[in-house]
Amino acid sequence: ILTVLLFVLLLASLWDYTKGRIPNLLLAIGAMYGLLRVIYYHNFLSHIPGILFPILVFYPLYKIGTIGAGDIKLFSVMGFYLSFMENIYCIFLAFVIGAVVAFIIRKGNGNVTDRISYLISYLRDSLLKGKFRYYYQDENGNFLSQEEKRKSQIHLAIPIFISVLLHFGGGIL
Repeated sequence: ILTVLLFVLLLASLWDYTKGRIPNLLLAIGAMYGLLRVIYYHNFLSHIPGILFPILVFYPLYKIGTIGAGDIKLFSVMGFYLSFMENIYCIFLAFVIGAVVAFIIRKGNGNVTDRISYLISYLRDSLLKGKFRYYYQDENGNFLSQEEKRKSQIHLAIPIFISVLLHFGGGIL
């Protein structure tokens, strides 16, 4: 039964890496199969928190450009297949894996300090000064170039896939 989820996550990872987005059709197929599975085998109501949690928590981060809509929808699709706590755990693990991958990529690009100073500046302006802006804007309101934006993005579908593999295949918690 989890084979469908793993297949959806694998395809989402490949699409995210090659195209920089996750197709809605793939997410819809994963959600529809998950919905049928939950209705047939489980109590649908028990899966609602796992489906809605990612949308409610991560939507504000999507609005400022720090996470993609496809990543949020992928987390929600996982809610059809995993218990609420398993979903939370896999989401947390995906972010940890993503942070490690991001650090390694930044280290390889030689821009770790640039990205950390950008993040600190962003958080300072947003939290202390109350100046909320899109994440890929500088202090003057100018957007980063497509090349700078591309270099700073992480394809989160891959860490999401790895987190589910580790959880089920690796026996981690």
